[in-house]
Amino acid sequence: MKPATHAQPGVGNAGRRAIRVVAADDHAAYLRATLTRAGLDVVGVSTTGQGAIEDVRTYSPDVALVDLRMPGLSGAEVARAVRARFPATRVVILSAYADDEIVKLALAAGAAAYITKDCTPEEIVRAVHRAAGGEPTPPT
Repeated sequence: MKPATHAQPGVGNAGRRAIRVVAADDHAAYLRATLTRAGLDVVGVSTTGQGAIEDVRTYSPDVALVDLRMPGLSGAEVARAVRARFPATRVVILSAYADDEIVKLALAAGAAAYITKDCTPEEIVRAVHRAAGGEPTPPT
């Protein structure tokens, strides 16, 4: 069973609607805190791939930030499913692995970006902003 938490839609700087994010990771509390501090609207949190897909279906976020390795479905499988069923949501994969082949597979599955867990909180937030804006993010 996935723990899910919810937030009311927020308003970002300059009166714009905050970017809505679903986070799925074994360190979801860290991601939630990082994203919330940056003014992003974290509407769902999960620790499984299936939970991430359910949260995307329920909350229609702008971005799903998902770990590559999770119980059940992998981040690449989540990216493939989200791209096929919820194309308005962009997927950013967060992983401890920086192997070129893994990055290529994740991007080929439909991820908008691939970032590593050793990147800074600012780089995570930047990748979410770029994905929400439809901009490519080079792997970090």
